[in-house]
Amino acid sequence: MRGLVLWASYPAADVSGAPIAALSVFGSRDALATPDAIADSWAQLPAGTRFVVVDGGVHAYFGDYGPQTGDGEAGVDRATAQRQIVAATTDVVTSLRPG
Repeated sequence: MRGLVLWASYPAADVSGAPIAALSVFGSRDALATPDAIADSWAQLPAGTRFVVVDGGVHAYFGDYGPQTGDGEAGVDRATAQRQIVAATTDVVTSLRPG
């Protein structure tokens, strides 16, 4: 099985018919890839896509480049948010392993 993991982003094209497992992880306070913009793209993802909201997470927590202009105010610390991001990603990647 193949998979797609989206961190604080959405698909550039419709992949709803693709035979893949998909995961979308995003922050509830992301002001760049907003929760509303991500929700607007859900129809472009395969049925069964797992959505994980990092409560209090902002866009900058999905990388290691510091604060970004226009991003939201964090409601959780970076380490806690990144543990949630890694855990959700690990779960999906592990599920893709054969046998």
